[in-house]
Amino acid sequence: MTTLSPLSAQGVISINLKAGNTINNQNTFAGFTAWQEGAWINTSAASINNLTDASGVATSADISAPGNRAGSFSGAPLNFSPMKSGIQFFAENPAPTVISEIPYSNYKVVVYLTGFDGNNASYITDGTSTYYWDPKAFSKDLTLTTQATYETGTTATKANIAIFGSDEAPLTSSSITLNFGLAPGASGGGGIGGFQIIEIPTSDELLELTLVGNGDNYDLSWNSRTGMVYDLLSSADLSNLPTSNWNPHLEPLTVYSGIPASGTGTNVLTNVPSDGPRRFFVVRESEAPQPLPLEDFDAMPPSLPAGWTVRDSGNGTMWQVGTPTGENSPPTAASGQNSAGTNIAGNYLDGTDTALTSPEIIIPPERDALLSFRQFIDTDLALIDPDLGFVRILDADNDTPIASLEISSIEGSAAGWSDQSLALPAGEVAGKTIKLEFRFVSNDDGSVWGGFYIDDVSVTLP
Repeated sequence: MTTLSPLSAQGVISINLKAGNTINNQNTFAGFTAWQEGAWINTSAASINNLTDASGVATSADISAPGNRAGSFSGAPLNFSPMKSGIQFFAENPAPTVISEIPYSNYKVVVYLTGFDGNNASYITDGTSTYYWDPKAFSKDLTLTTQATYETGTTATKANIAIFGSDEAPLTSSSITLNFGLAPGASGGGGIGGFQIIEIPTSDELLELTLVGNGDNYDLSWNSRTGMVYDLLSSADLSNLPTSNWNPHLEPLTVYSGIPASGTGTNVLTNVPSDGPRRFFVVRESEAPQPLPLEDFDAMPPSLPAGWTVRDSGNGTMWQVGTPTGENSPPTAASGQNSAGTNIAGNYLDGTDTALTSPEIIIPPERDALLSFRQFIDTDLALIDPDLGFVRILDADNDTPIASLEISSIEGSAAGWSDQSLALPAGEVAGKTIKLEFRFVSNDDGSVWGGFYIDDVSVTLP
């Protein structure tokens, strides 16, 4: 069983299969952890023509998904997920789903898998690859099944997605037929929550660099893709290969390195100095680095990650990293072995004021960002002067909070790990260097509990 993260793509079509429009027929929401972001089609129809893509543009793609629908698998809501409702099946060979007229020459298909609690094994196949799964319906985390064989009567891998095609071996047919059903000897019912058809860029989609003289300088432009950054490389001659031996133009200056995609599909540079009587240019493309890659605190032995700092009031409570073991701590980390928490092996104490602060995080100009993290909170729930957690965004230039960006008054009673996020609008953070501060304070009433824990912290560029 492998847990994976979403990848970037050029085009994506996302279909969430519902049974109707009642409360138990979930639409997808922005908080759902999809393999690929973008707008979803939420539909109870058995077929749709000209499916819209994630940007809302109609495509040539059609879908036929005639299977019976379940409004709520196992009768429990699963917010922020297309896996709450969908096609249900109780046999080995129900009607297949066919996606046709796919507009991408190279693509992969992500299938969102679900089912009822009583089901221990279902299968899905495109005729070339077959995968088995045991429904893992009640989780926002995406867990991929790669189980390709099955022994009758056994329990399959816990999973909630299967993927057909890959970046290295994409699907190329204009249609795909997906057959699914119960695995031999399995009981209960399985389900299909939705699909994503994700374009895989091909090698013939080359960057085209245009150069026009502008006096002694040059104006350059090239086709660009969201989520990528570009380096303008140059050389005085062609004696070496560009990508391996050429340096960024005017190095050590960095103005022509790490240039973000414009968002319009075309990047333009004007009045670029030639740096000599003759100059050759090439543009190099790479994935944009995320401001704060996922921090799961799982380094061994447990310790604060590089650049993270802790301050405390000296009362004996401070942020620590490790495996939670306290009586009122979470039973496990949100993922892996470790999390960060206030007194990882016990309750917090009276008079606590402790903060965990991230390293500096650089937000590119003109970009929104998103803080995401997992949270466990266990406090006294006092009506007056309660023990509380806070999440603040600090301006790294002076360590002062950005007033409009805060999650305040965090309290709870050990209800388990939950997914949290905070939008960081470009108007507040673009072009700035920021820090994250996770703070916890307690009163002196003698009522102390598990405290504030976090895990899987990241800042990404949506």
